[in-house]
Amino acid sequence: MTDPTPPASPHRPSPRRPAPTRRPARPLAAAALGALLLAGTYAGATAVFSSRAQTLTADLTATLRARAAASGAQVEQVSYTRGFTHSTQVLRLTFSEGGTSQGLIVTNDIQHGPLPAFRGVGQATVTTTFRPEDPQAQAAYARAFPNRQPQIVTAIGLAGDTRSRVDVPGGTVTEQGTTVNWQPLGGTMDVQGNDTRLNLSWPGLTVSDPGDGQPTSGSIGRVTLTGENRRNGPEDPIGLGRATLTLDRASLNADADSMNLTGLNISADTTAQGDYLNSTVKYDVGTLTLPGPDGPQSLRDLQLHLSLGHLAREPLARLTTLLNEASQDQPDASGAASDPLAALSPAQQTQARADLLALLKDNPVLRLERLNITQPTGNVTLTGQLSLPGAASLSDPELQGLADQPAAALSLADLQLKLSGTQAALNTLLGNFGPLAELADIDTLLGAGYLTRSGDQLGLDLRFEQGRATLNGQPLE
Repeated sequence: MTDPTPPASPHRPSPRRPAPTRRPARPLAAAALGALLLAGTYAGATAVFSSRAQTLTADLTATLRARAAASGAQVEQVSYTRGFTHSTQVLRLTFSEGGTSQGLIVTNDIQHGPLPAFRGVGQATVTTTFRPEDPQAQAAYARAFPNRQPQIVTAIGLAGDTRSRVDVPGGTVTEQGTTVNWQPLGGTMDVQGNDTRLNLSWPGLTVSDPGDGQPTSGSIGRVTLTGENRRNGPEDPIGLGRATLTLDRASLNADADSMNLTGLNISADTTAQGDYLNSTVKYDVGTLTLPGPDGPQSLRDLQLHLSLGHLAREPLARLTTLLNEASQDQPDASGAASDPLAALSPAQQTQARADLLALLKDNPVLRLERLNITQPTGNVTLTGQLSLPGAASLSDPELQGLADQPAAALSLADLQLKLSGTQAALNTLLGNFGPLAELADIDTLLGAGYLTRSGDQLGLDLRFEQGRATLNGQPLE
């Protein structure tokens, strides 16, 4: 009996099987799953950044506390409220002066990352606002800034770098007849690792007071503050860098008297040379007009340039850190104003004196690079320097003895001062001081040998070398 189904021929295709039924795709389910994973990831990241933001805020607070302590202020945390996406920190900054203290309340509103306030990617965004603690000062502050308060907005990047924007609104306020009008202040501060850059700008303000028929007015025109600093590491309290403050103009007019200043430039520069630091501070004024006994006195090209060189970097850094920590731990220590070591423990005082001796033994030099005054009658210039070469042989007990007998340091010092100027310029300068001009007559000083003449220039050369004094090369008895 044969099979009714014939065998398949190798040349004839096999019958096609029906394709399996496919289920319809579920894009909504996939999207929901993706959104859930994204939300979970964001929630986890936010929780991590919430904790990290608190740590960063604590670091920033510690930095603020150290800087405030260096200027005699005190910082304490009032509260810290931590939330999931938002936290709030409240600090009290206290300034003490003349037996009285003033408090400033600082509030940090913190938006956590990784998308703080959905404005960018980072660990956190901190908005800092301020208000006086005193109720009367608070009321005046509210009148000055009725709509928007000054604030600093700091964005903390994923790597810990920060960028802060300073925003102080402009405004006008009148108190007891005096009207003050100020322009907005703005700027930025960037911190990247151990590098800090600052750039602030303020167009200025005007003040007017009608008085009782004797109006007074004043103005400040365009102020800028720029700077950059690079530290060796987070433990370096000094760093290297430069800062510059400029003031285009300032004026004060009261009745018939007036004061005008233009072109103020203040700069500070710290550089390294091997294991030593050199610091320079310069004050320059373009023009200065002051009231005088015979009418306005006009001065120009005022220059005061100071430098402190050959400072051993390591002992200076240790000493600075020690004093900053002591000011932070004991901000109200008695005697700290007259003796900065008074706030230290006995062990810390021993360490501080050792660092101070190390500084002195390397013979740092304080230089008056230039003190110059230009008048219509000519220039008067003063230069000089001070060093302590005798301190190289000091012992710790001898160093302690100098605190009780500061005059003993004169035997360790080398001092040099040089004065030069025309007779007309010196006469004009002394004449601005009224009675001093009568006591310091130029001809009398020349006759007594206190001044020397070379052409049209008068000069003075005072030297004090470890107990031996000379004036213009002649011994002083």
